[in-house]
Amino acid sequence: MNLAAVLSSLVLASSVAVSSTPVERQLLAMTPSAFSQRFNTVAHDTGSGLTLPSFKVKPGWHRAAPSTGVSVLVRASQSGYALDEVVVVCQEVERCFLTICTAALAIDESIDPRLLQRFIVARISTELGEVGLVMSGLAYIVVTPKEDDYVALVIRPYLPQQQGASPTEARAGKQLTPIAARLTRGIAPTL
Repeated sequence: MNLAAVLSSLVLASSVAVSSTPVERQLLAMTPSAFSQRFNTVAHDTGSGLTLPSFKVKPGWHRAAPSTGVSVLVRASQSGYALDEVVVVCQEVERCFLTICTAALAIDESIDPRLLQRFIVARISTELGEVGLVMSGLAYIVVTPKEDDYVALVIRPYLPQQQGASPTEARAGKQLTPIAARLTRGIAPTL
């Protein structure tokens, strides 16, 4: 391991240690290339046939289209050795949920894909209103602009002071109410 990687790890570890944010698992500790590798592993294990190219370790946005009408965007931190958020944008229904669940499982293998799908469907059908789902310290935010024909799922660390708003909703001044998924012993998470 080179000196830059060691220093980056120490900086990330120290920022997590002093943070008062109640995050059990940090999304930020994953590089863009590690995310694409984990995405491809989950896709292979589930037999979905989806693949992402190996993203480079550099700051900014990385984008790939694992299937027609579906894009995965990964925003790396300033150092390039961590992630700020992952966004799945669907303009086509086919393979949308499959890509969303694959991305979510690549970040957190303990997530319940059925719960995530139920949340997304309820959020799109406006049964839930302006809310975000919080599980294992991660916020899942559904963005459904009325003027555009796409749905996006934003996955980022849950920061209570920011209410987990997506960039579009944050600019519009909307605040999202988090829904925490509760785990009960031996039973799947519930809303």
